[in-house]
Amino acid sequence: MGVVDLFFGRRIRQNHALEHATVTILSEKVANLRLSARSSPRGFIIFGPVDLEKVREAAAEALERLQAGEAELAIHPNCGTNVAVGLIVTVLSWTLALALPRSRSRWFSAAAGTLGAALIARPFGTVVQRHVTTLPDLRGVRVREIERRSYFGLSTVEVQTTQGQARLPDKSGRQ
Repeated sequence: MGVVDLFFGRRIRQNHALEHATVTILSEKVANLRLSARSSPRGFIIFGPVDLEKVREAAAEALERLQAGEAELAIHPNCGTNVAVGLIVTVLSWTLALALPRSRSRWFSAAAGTLGAALIARPFGTVVQRHVTTLPDLRGVRVREIERRSYFGLSTVEVQTTQGQARLPDKSGRQ
């Protein structure tokens, strides 16, 4: 277990990779797809109106492709990690700018730092995804269950994963 696993958890990082790969594959197969997703140690949840069977197919393909070594599927350009990195860099640049002695320098430095943060958020966020928030090594990971849920009128699809020999459920829900 590495230091990153202590803070982010190996299972969360693996599920985050599978989530990204699943969403990427869904996006290739469903035009104008608009959804979001969140990972946890148990799997991930997709928020939005998406066909359950399409999620089942995409998750199976994503798992197979990641296990075959397609690690780039674990990186997604619209990941919240990119937003978080951009916000952190912006806050740091503003903090440093406010520490400057002259007010004119402060405003210029703050504006330059904000622009710089916007420019580096996605490329640096990709690096953070690759090394910190996702783990494409899915050896032993299996999809245990996929089911639709509704919370306060919001449609979700929950994909639960496990370590071990569970198989992807078929269309009837049996394993």
